[in-house]
Formats: sequence, C-alpha cells, structure tokens
Amino acid sequence: LGAGIHDKAVVSTQSTGQVDEWKGEIGLHELQQEAMGYFILLETNFMKQGIQKAVSLERREEKSLASSIVDDTCYVIQKSVQRAISSKNVDTTCAMINNAASILSVDVCKVLLDVIITGYPTSSSYSWNQQGTEEQMKEQREAFLTALNNARAIIENILKLAKGFEAKCEKNFTEEMMKKVHSCLSCLRDVQSDFSEVLRKGEASLCKVAVYSKLHPVVAEVTSTSHILSEDSFLSLQLEDPWLQEVVKMFGEVVVPLESLLHTEIYHSIVSTSISEMTEYLEKLVMMCSFSQLGGLMLERRLRFLSTYLSSLSRWSAREQFARLNYIALLLCAEQLSEVSEIFFISSPLSIQDVRKCLKLRTDFRREEIEKIIN
Repeated sequence: LGAGIHDKAVVSTQSTGQVDEWKGEIGLHELQQEAMGYFILLETNFMKQGIQKAVSLERREEKSLASSIVDDTCYVIQKSVQRAISSKNVDTTCAMINNAASILSVDVCKVLLDVIITGYPTSSSYSWNQQGTEEQMKEQREAFLTALNNARAIIENILKLAKGFEAKCEKNFTEEMMKKVHSCLSCLRDVQSDFSEVLRKGEASLCKVAVYSKLHPVVAEVTSTSHILSEDSFLSLQLEDPWLQEVVKMFGEVVVPLESLLHTEIYHSIVSTSISEMTEYLEKLVMMCSFSQLGGLMLERRLRFLSTYLSSLSRWSAREQFARLNYIALLLCAEQLSEVSEIFFISSPLSIQDVRKCLKLRTDFRREEIEKIIN
C-alpha cells in the first residue's frame, strides 16, 4: 500500500511539473506575441515618419528625371520589411509588408496625385500681369513632369522590392508559411495599379494641354484646301506639301522634346496616344472632304509618309493606328468602282456603311452605282 501511495505521489509531481512547463511555454508565447505587436507598431511608425520626411525633403538632381522621393521611400520600406523578415516570424513579416503597401498607396501616391491634379500649366493658366508668373509656370511644369517620372519609377521599384522580399522570405520560412507571404506580396504588387492610375491621369492631362491643343489646329488645315486635284496640283504637292510639313514640324517641336524630360515608357506612351488622337481626328476631317482619284492618291501618299515618320519616333509601329485611314485612302484611290469589290474583300477594318460613306466622297462616283456594288 505504501509503495502504491509513493508511485501516485511521483506521478502527481511529474504532472504538476509538466503543467508548469506548459504554462511557461504559453507565457513565453504570449510575451513573444506581445513583443512582436510592439515591434510592428514601432516599425510601422518609423516607416511612416521616414517616408513623410523623404517627401518633405524631396529634391531632384539636375540630370535626373525622377526626384529623391523614389529612392528614399524604397530604402525606408526595404529596411523596415527586412528587419521584420529577420525576426523569422511570418505574421510579423506579413503585417509589415501589408503596412508598406498601405503607406505607399496612401502617403506616397497621394502626394504625386495632388501634383498631377494641379495640371500641366500653359501661359493661359496664369495672369501675365502677375510678377514672377513665368518662373512659377516653369516650376510647376517641372513638378508635374517629375511627378509623372516618379510614379513610373516607383512602379518599377515595387516590383524589385516584392522580388527581393520573396527571395529573403524563402530562406527564412517554410513552404506552408510562404503561402501567407505570397498573398501579402500580391497585395504589395497590386499597389502598382494606384500609381498606374496617377500615370494615366498625368499622361492624359499632358497630352490634352501640351499636345492636342497644338495638334488639332495643324491637322484641321487638311480641310482648307481642295482634294479634287489636277495633275499639275498633284505634282506640285509631291514636290512640296505645306500641310505635311506643318504636321511633321508640330511633332518635332511639341512631342519630340518631351523625350529628354520623361521616362522612356512615358514618352513612348505619349507618342502612341498622340498618334491615335491624330488618326482619329484626321479620319473625321477626311470624311468631311470631297476627293478625286488624284486627291485619294495624295491622301495615300501623306498617310504612308506620316506612318513611317511617326513610327520612327516610337518603339512601336504606327501601322495599326493608321489601318482605318489607309483603308479609306485605298478606297479613294480606286480608278473605277469595279475595283472596290476586290478591295472590300481585303480584311476590312470598316463596316459596309463606312465603305459607302467613303466612296460617296469621290465626286466622280455615282451614288446609285455605289449602292449596287456595296450591298
């Protein structure tokens, strides 16, 4: 009996020891969680204040397109998240990645958007009776273009940061833990869409104010001269085409200089958007004119020249943007209506109704014959 009591006492002592050990482990876990909570608060505050300071001390080197805000914000976020990764706690790491995404979206993106909303200034934006206006306009233009370049550079940095964080996390966390990390990194990459929206608004504003306002009046001159040409007029325009020269001059003076002021991707986007705007506007103007066959041939020549020239300004061919206009010119070049049936079977970007409208621009084609051929 005594031995039995002794054995029970030993077991009871061991159980009590295990309970105490579990309590210790639970307490340690709670302390760890509490410590990580404080760490996240402190690190997030550090990251937020660091980025706010980077914004307040923003500067741009003379030969740089973007400002210091790009590298400084990237550095602050990189260091904060890397410290979280070094804790080897996946929840802490995920929290800091999410906080970094939030700060980028709210604090940094808003700063750039505020600059873009002010717009790209022109001389009409200011009263020239106001002293110092010219200098203010120059500063606002630089700030606008810098904000555009910053947005583009930050988009690239977000990709680099996400890739770098992923590589470091793979060395510190298990495959199961990485599922959480990948979800958070996906949210970080999604912040690019906020900066892409800033870019979209900025590019649209720049095109409207700086490019389209100059482009439309020049292109509109196509309606000021007759397109019912004699052979002499056709030959004369082949030697010297004032309208074509003015369009090329406009792009050379307004669009091309932007190349040295903008990030490469932004510049090529501006060129592409300007080409699309020109072709759409020119198509509307062409549909208001009347043509002879020689007039159609001259239009085809102009379009071929512009397509080649504008493609040289961009990394992308302008051929697709000229597709509708080229097809219209092809119809207007037809010597006889009987040729149109063959042309129409060439992958047409125009509807039957549009083809009829184009053919009716030819003064020598009878409307009833047009209706018979295109039905």
